[in-house]
Amino acid sequence: MRDPESKSAIGEGVYMRLAAAAIPELAADGPVPVDPDLADAMGAFEETALTEEDALDSLMDGEEPEFEAGDIEGGAHE
Repeated sequence: MRDPESKSAIGEGVYMRLAAAAIPELAADGPVPVDPDLADAMGAFEETALTEEDALDSLMDGEEPEFEAGDIEGGAHE
């Protein structure tokens, strides 16, 4: 019988590849929380060039939005 204190049967590299492969399918239904180390290995980064509100405003061509940025499902304000 395996010792419960022993290390995993798969290595960290294999785990990262398997987890990274599962994220796109899970994300098809909406945002998915991802471990920071896994996100880093997948090449994720925090967007700092634009705020969410600035990005939405740029889509409106000078028109006032008819909604608040926090009302958008899946936004950073959830």
